[in-house]
Amino acid sequence: MKTQVSARPFALKLTVTALMGAGLLSSASVWAQEAAAKTEPTDAATVVVTGVKASLIKSLAIKRTSDQVVESIVAEDIGKLPDNNVVEALQRVTGIQVTDRAGGEVGTLSIRGLPDVQTTWNGRTIFTASGTQVALQDIPSTLVRQIDVYKTRDASQLETGIAGQVDVKSLRPFDFKGQKISLSARETYLEPANKANPQLSAMFSNRWQTGIGEVGALVNLSEVKTKYRNESVTPGAMVPFTSPNAAEVPAGYTPLQRIFDNNIWTPGTH
Repeated sequence: MKTQVSARPFALKLTVTALMGAGLLSSASVWAQEAAAKTEPTDAATVVVTGVKASLIKSLAIKRTSDQVVESIVAEDIGKLPDNNVVEALQRVTGIQVTDRAGGEVGTLSIRGLPDVQTTWNGRTIFTASGTQVALQDIPSTLVRQIDVYKTRDASQLETGIAGQVDVKSLRPFDFKGQKISLSARETYLEPANKANPQLSAMFSNRWQTGIGEVGALVNLSEVKTKYRNESVTPGAMVPFTSPNAAEVPAGYTPLQRIFDNNIWTPGTH
């Protein structure tokens, strides 16, 4: 009898403890549901990457998605390619070698050591009397929004050069949402020539809705003056000559560069 009486309170205590634990669990679950109901969704902010990083991201995207081996230079903004002209900008591309440095500017380029490079303007073939490789140093960087260098061929490209193809893409009115005006001015000083070289550019672009659809126009003007000094000495063989004034300069032998004076050559502007 004593054993049965002592066992009942213990069982009752276990039951009460179990009920209290279940009540705590149920209240905790109810509290969690109320907290979740009070949470309001927040709108995620859109992050727009611009500037130099945006141009690098676009260049990598072009290289990644292209079926060919291509390198691209994208201007971060209007007229902000890293150099003054197209050739100087292309010397930063892997596999491009620039040659013919005359007057402080590079003139031609080669791809992987091969000089036969075809140049296109917005995908269209352009050529001069000397061939399909135009003078890219005459194209200011303010006129260009993107440069693509193709190192391999594709069936969609006609008459690609042996070395590859350089496609220069210019600014277009539909690249902008509406009216756009850009002005830029810079000046470089060349110490040997003791001259300042101004570089001016202006761009105006706009789009209009007409009866035949939307039309656009873009005008881009650029002026670059380069004054440089090139000093060179051309040695040559001793050649005979006859002086018209024997008293001052007697006849005899003189180096070839004395007859054809090319010691100092200072060209004009171009």
